[in-house]
This record gives sequence, structure tokens and C-alpha cells, in this order.
Amino acid sequence: MGTDNLFHKRKARKAESLRRKGARKSSYDVVLIVCEGGKTEPAYFTELIKDLRLNSANVRISGQGADPLSVVDFAIAEFRKELKKEQKFDRVYCVFDRDRHTTYHAAMDKVKHTRLGRGGKILAVPSIPCFEFWLLLHFIYTTRPFNAPAGDSICFKVGKELEKHLPGYRKGDRNVFAKLRGKLDNAIANARRLEQFHQTSGTDNPSTRVYCLVEYLLNLKKQNT
Repeated sequence: MGTDNLFHKRKARKAESLRRKGARKSSYDVVLIVCEGGKTEPAYFTELIKDLRLNSANVRISGQGADPLSVVDFAIAEFRKELKKEQKFDRVYCVFDRDRHTTYHAAMDKVKHTRLGRGGKILAVPSIPCFEFWLLLHFIYTTRPFNAPAGDSICFKVGKELEKHLPGYRKGDRNVFAKLRGKLDNAIANARRLEQFHQTSGTDNPSTRVYCLVEYLLNLKKQNT
């Protein structure tokens, strides 16, 4: 019995040691990604980080399932919480949709005027009308704006367009990144091209800044190789 207990204690200590070792941060930036969506966006970024083989101790992902301003408020609070523990995020990304959110502009304004201190940066990653448009850009380039009558879901229309290229897609799909693997460069190129188009279009519908976050993560991968 005593020998068995000793074996289990040693096994537990070894497991704890490995857990702590796995949680050690790498030398590159420590990043917080806070998503408005509670399923699709966190799942997409979690799988992307795994695919890039980035250290999960360096990149934390949180899905809030809230409105844009709540996402920003939570992100700021998390940054300050880490400071109290003598730790900090180098960058904080707030991923949210325009959709019909009444707090969208307030969220964008708060990010613009917030100074985190200690060298930390907070950045907005909006998608107009929603994150599904970023997924759509993996397949096509389009400047056609998405609109819907009051009371109808604009994002539903984007989702239906996405289904033409990704049959069976449903919001909350936790395997969406695996289905899009190999099309990332296409999405980035389309998003960049669209951003140039909007410099003279007089509108930002449709658009997404998700590509900026993805390019940043790709650069972290280069630092890790």
C-alpha cells in the first residue's frame, strides 16, 4: 500500500511538473484575444494557433458572447488584472461585429482613446457586418454590401452566402478552421484588396480587420522558428 501511494505521488508530481513546463511562456509577445462570439471565433483562433504551433501560454483566447463595448471593457479589465500580478499582455485584440450593435461606435472610440500603459497595446478587430464575412473571404472577393430590413439578421444573409461555398456551415461551427485550411492567404489578400477599395468607396460595408490579427499571429510564428 505504501509503495502504491509513493508511486502515485511521484506520478502526480511529474504530471504537475510537466504542466508547469508546458505553461511557460515563449520569448515572443504575450497576447490576449477577446471575442464577441462565444463559439465560432474562439474556435477559429484556437485552431489557428494550434496550426501555427504557437505557445498557448503566450496567446490567450476568451469568448464573451457579448456586445462590442462589453468585449472592450472585459479586455481592459483583464489587462489590468494581469498587471496586479506583475504580468502583462503585450497586445490585446478585441474581435467584434458591427451587425446592429448599438455599442459598436462606443467600442471603437474606447479602443482608440484607451492607453493601457506598460507598453501594452489594445486594438479593435471589427468585421462588418460580422465575422462570417471574414470566413467568406477565404473563398471570394466581393464589395457588395450586406443589408437587411429592420428586425432581420444581416449576419444571417452573410451566413447564407457562406453556405454556397461551405455547405452545411452553421454559426458556432467549432471545426470551421479545419474546413478553411489552405485558404488563409486568399482571405488575407481579399481583405487587403477590400480595404484599398474602401479608401474611396465612402463606406465600410463589407469589411473586416481580422486579417491584421491573423498576419500578426503569422509573424509570431516566424519568431518561433
